[in-house]
Amino acid sequence: MVQNAYSYSTTTWQADIKAAQQIGIDGFALNLMPPDCQYPSLAWQMDRIDDAYTVAASQGFKLMFSFDMSWTSCNTFWNQTFMASMISRYASNSATYLWNNDVLVSTFGGDSVIYGNQFFAGLKNALSGQVGISLVPALTSYSLAAQFKPPQEAASLVADYPSIDGFFNWQAWPLDRPTNLTVSPDVAFKSALASSHKTGPYIMAVSPWQYKDLNEANSLNSWVAYSDTLFKYRWESAINKVQPDIIELLTWNDYGESHYLRNLPPASETGPASVRLGEMGKYVYGTDHSGWRIMAKYYIAWYKTGTPPAIEQDQVVFWYRTHPKNAACNLGLASSIRNSEYPHDAVFAWALVCSPATISVSVGSNEYWTFEANSTGPAIGSVPFPDDLGSGVIPMVGIVRDGKTVQAANGTQTITSGCDFVNFNPVVGVAGPHLSSWGVDSVLVG
Repeated sequence: MVQNAYSYSTTTWQADIKAAQQIGIDGFALNLMPPDCQYPSLAWQMDRIDDAYTVAASQGFKLMFSFDMSWTSCNTFWNQTFMASMISRYASNSATYLWNNDVLVSTFGGDSVIYGNQFFAGLKNALSGQVGISLVPALTSYSLAAQFKPPQEAASLVADYPSIDGFFNWQAWPLDRPTNLTVSPDVAFKSALASSHKTGPYIMAVSPWQYKDLNEANSLNSWVAYSDTLFKYRWESAINKVQPDIIELLTWNDYGESHYLRNLPPASETGPASVRLGEMGKYVYGTDHSGWRIMAKYYIAWYKTGTPPAIEQDQVVFWYRTHPKNAACNLGLASSIRNSEYPHDAVFAWALVCSPATISVSVGSNEYWTFEANSTGPAIGSVPFPDDLGSGVIPMVGIVRDGKTVQAANGTQTITSGCDFVNFNPVVGVAGPHLSSWGVDSVLVG
């Protein structure tokens, strides 16, 4: 999200791109709002994009525009002339992501009455004779409706939008249901594009989690998606059942929706790489997700090669929330958070081991719960929170082989029966080698 890059310097872009490349990510989708949609102006986004392209070109990294067209109330909406000028400006830059020699262009939204098929046709017309584009929008109303009628909505998409070249299915989370997300919509969209002889890619979204709370006691602005084991399930479904042309990880730095893979910004909300999160900072700061990049690295390699990568070291990535879903919190109301009953009160552990081992997880009085893992691929297990959390418990995770603990780690935050602020954003920890450290001034990903 370019909107969260206000304080970025070229050094920040360098660090972000290096960290993304470290796990096999090929590029960033630059999601940006209309610059004059709201006051104050977001015209500064253009400077950050300039910096991003300069750094990406020097580091062999790719970028594409993802125009945020979801805003239904704006002082000034997107127009084809301005969008065409942005696309043309970077069309010949070596960092620009190309598909069949055309500039790959995406969106978030664009299916409202403000835009629609004629708008996209007009954008292509504005670029005609100058720049060829492969237009792959995320038309979210079709993604949502396809959760219930996949073939019908996929057919409607290609019929209603003849101007598009491909499609990005943004819906990476189950829609208001306590089960893992089916890939039926992905299969249907991919098939419909092929049957219509579209030349653009099918892009599938994969995400580890989703939780947002604006603390307005309004379930439309506060929700959690069932995400307990989503990351593993969605990745393996993408590889084994869909095989999309491109996978877009959601997201690198959307902190407010709790699916960020990037290292945390400074909690001071000032200085280089800082972000002003407001109320959302209460559940973001101190809640590290960098361990999920280990999972992403494994699955990215599998997706690119078609073969699960060899496991060369012992690692467990584990995640948990810091209070039960029915906890009494001083601030915020769990009852106002849509789907708050869906997550399980548990610690989840995903293991890679280079030879057979036992994964041991303890959570308070639920001690030494185990599951087995071996070198054929990832194993996953979970341990519920104990009924009595007392003054608080810290999860402990270990890898045991031949009676010896070869790797171990404790959680970085305590699980408590109460809380200062309601929080469904999980802490992510790692037992074993972490990714090499990287600093910010101290596949494709959105």
